[in-house]
Amino acid sequence: MKDHYIIAIGRQFVSGGRQIGHMLADKLGIDFYDSNNLREEAKKLGIEDGIFDLFDEKPTRSFLFSVVMDPYAIDSAVNSGKVIEAQRKVIQAASEKGPCVIVGRRADKILEDTKGKNVLSVFIAADMEDRVARFLEREDMNEKQAVKFIEKKDRERASYYNYFFDGKWGRADNYSMCFSTSRMTKEKIVDIICDYLENWE
Repeated sequence: MKDHYIIAIGRQFVSGGRQIGHMLADKLGIDFYDSNNLREEAKKLGIEDGIFDLFDEKPTRSFLFSVVMDPYAIDSAVNSGKVIEAQRKVIQAASEKGPCVIVGRRADKILEDTKGKNVLSVFIAADMEDRVARFLEREDMNEKQAVKFIEKKDRERASYYNYFFDGKWGRADNYSMCFSTSRMTKEKIVDIICDYLENWE
């Protein structure tokens, strides 16, 4: 196994990717980062919430409105380096502490060219039927509303990921490994990833 590695997990909404990330971190005894952990990391680094929100997977209403009303709004932020630099700074700071799992945040693309770090990029998907069932366990919606909401969340993740990078969100050729929680249990997926890491040279 490599000494320093990062498992970067991309996932469809309510596909179980976050849970798999937690399970991997627990089994491997390494740090886990998601939006909440990385937001705390950003605060420690003195990065204001507004900048963090600009590269969040869930853009604020004001952000989406500004992009629709002013197509140059996001370009201005990106070109000034604020968004990309803040994003990179937070992800790199987390990854430098040691082996870890990072869920979302385009960590795979941010870290792929970082010297001395080995990034295993994983994408987690699931059938819409299973995702809807999982979503309705926690939300009070009908099935039609749930499908619409899930599709919206996927579009947000895909469009934001693809805006900053050439890689295509959710495409198999963009990741080291791809899994479906509709075809395989979370436990089995975790076992396969861990087995791969054991023999990763």
